[in-house]
Amino acid sequence: MPSPEFDLSQILAGESIAVHFQPIISVRKKAIVGYEGLARGIHPGNGGFIPPPELFYEAAEKGLTLELDRLCRKKVMEYFRGIAGERPGRLLSLNFEASVIDQGVVGSGNLIHQTTSLGLNPASIALEIIESNVRDVGELQKFIRTYRDYGFLIALDDVGAGHSNLNRIPLLKPDILKIDRYLVQGIQDDFHKQEVFKSLVGLAHKIGALILAEGIETEAEGLYLLEAGVDLAQGYYFSKPQSYDQIDDDSVNERMEELFRKFKEMVLQKLNIKRFNLRKYELMTREIQIELSKITQDHFDLKLAEMVHYFPVVECLYVLDEKGFQVSETVFGKIEAPPKNHLIFRPAQKGTDHTMKDYFYMLIDGGLKKPTYISEPYLSLTTGNSCVTFARAFKDAQDKLRILCVDINIQYLQQIPSA
Repeated sequence: MPSPEFDLSQILAGESIAVHFQPIISVRKKAIVGYEGLARGIHPGNGGFIPPPELFYEAAEKGLTLELDRLCRKKVMEYFRGIAGERPGRLLSLNFEASVIDQGVVGSGNLIHQTTSLGLNPASIALEIIESNVRDVGELQKFIRTYRDYGFLIALDDVGAGHSNLNRIPLLKPDILKIDRYLVQGIQDDFHKQEVFKSLVGLAHKIGALILAEGIETEAEGLYLLEAGVDLAQGYYFSKPQSYDQIDDDSVNERMEELFRKFKEMVLQKLNIKRFNLRKYELMTREIQIELSKITQDHFDLKLAEMVHYFPVVECLYVLDEKGFQVSETVFGKIEAPPKNHLIFRPAQKGTDHTMKDYFYMLIDGGLKKPTYISEPYLSLTTGNSCVTFARAFKDAQDKLRILCVDINIQYLQQIPSA
């Protein structure tokens, strides 16, 4: 429910701002490394909390956004000063209303003055910015250069949200990418969210930034995000935002240790399952290859069609020659869903050039000392599914070099073996 009407000028005059802190967890350090400072208005009439969106909406309507933002930052840093004294080395994640940059505040020195006057080290503060709130990219870059020179860290907030401008990431070179909670919610059951998140993890690590996932509310979300390579974690699963005098690090540490213990168990289980399945599929491809070695190219299609029925997990089978061209038809196994779009995803025909596929050039040109190669997961242009290719080099009945290719949907690599 919206808060009852309030007088923003009273809140500003009385500095009626409540501050809460939510812990930020480092996955690698297995420790609390900092807190996000969250400011809420205190209603002058009933003493209830006014959520930030309502508070800043009213400030924008009254032309008081800059004044409100400075007050919120001041109150957060005042309370954090106590945390810094009791828990040295902790980081403060400080929200900065980036829209004020368009008001020409860059160079005012207010933020650095606030920080130093409270005895805080700029290096202990990460400025959280929703960059899409700024129209003037040049002023935004100037702001970031200025405050990075002071020692502040820069965190881009709400990355992955609908309004987030990913093209600004290389311009701003952030230290932290804070992933929007929309991507985090239910991610363990949403393939598309998973792939977007993994792409953002790869992007962040390549540019030297850390990934922070906020809004983690369940164990399942936490386990998946650990597996996906998140660096920093935050959310109700670990702790709700608490006032300064209610911060309970011990409770957070217990929840964190329990999650990490279950994560290790999950990873070891998945690793054992994957090893078992890889071995099973390698033996399967060997069995097919042995049969193909007894015949010539003219009989490949019939033999593949015969053998595919014995291996229901196979998406498709095909054979290449020593130059990387397909010399058999693409023979399908049991496919649970048809291709997504026949204009894009369709079977390769005889004569198709596969020389750019890693499972070909790694076997032929990669200098491998063994006759088999397993590709990294990729999107199959045959079915539209994510798959891996088991490739095995062999010689046919005419002593000609061939490569058997067996495509397996990646879901089967983690499938629990049947008893």
